[in-house]
Amino acid sequence: MKNFFKAVVFVAISIIPLFTLGQQINRTSWISGDFGVNNTWILNQNMYGNQELPYSPKVGFSGGLGFTYLSYTNGYSTGLRIANLGQSYSGSMAGVNAKRKVNLTYLQLPVMAMHQMSGRFKTTWLEFGPQFMYLLSAHQDFSRNDGRPIVDLQTMSEGHVNVKNRFNPFDVMLKVGLTNMFTSTSKYKLPYRPTEKLIWTLSLDGAIGLTDINQKQFQTENTHHIYGASHNFYVGIRIGIMQKVKMPYLFSKNNTDSNF
Repeated sequence: MKNFFKAVVFVAISIIPLFTLGQQINRTSWISGDFGVNNTWILNQNMYGNQELPYSPKVGFSGGLGFTYLSYTNGYSTGLRIANLGQSYSGSMAGVNAKRKVNLTYLQLPVMAMHQMSGRFKTTWLEFGPQFMYLLSAHQDFSRNDGRPIVDLQTMSEGHVNVKNRFNPFDVMLKVGLTNMFTSTSKYKLPYRPTEKLIWTLSLDGAIGLTDINQKQFQTENTHHIYGASHNFYVGIRIGIMQKVKMPYLFSKNNTDSNF
């Protein structure tokens, strides 16, 4: 928990520039929905003292609703998403083939600063900021074909097992992304018309966890008597749609709700 609060302080400092955006003009507010496909990893696997398995690819899906505020070439976005993270493993263990999959489902709250790129990339926005996460569920699927006894049968019992008690309930990730915004009428070129109210988005983003996801009582040394903190990590793509909405602005009396 101590490391969690350190991470919160660190990422909070990174979003201070958000509070200066109200001095800009040409402001617009948007609500959005998106769906994503991610390649997910747990950096530094935790096998609870048993022999480690080779990593194998794992795909996780995400989706949710968001709010975006754009002020000329800057902005910020936030929202709530449900995301499936975790890791798959497959290979030889104690003389036989074994498979393990860890599924972690999180509620995500990203707080992203945004900046519009220039030139030929002016339809693209760079996003950077923290993503706060709350663990909703955690399950482990493990199977192997007989073989020699392993160190800890209880933590690596076969079948579909609820392992939520092994993971910390909160995590903070540092997230970076690129989002391309376009409409059916703009032909991918800015500026959008003032009457434009609907925008499609295509995003490429990734995030790395800043805290150890393992509960203290499950921070177990590996077969080399070394323990390494486990961190969430993913890269993926998202597609979404944004709808312009009228919002009361709090920063200035002189406001315009126009195009970018």
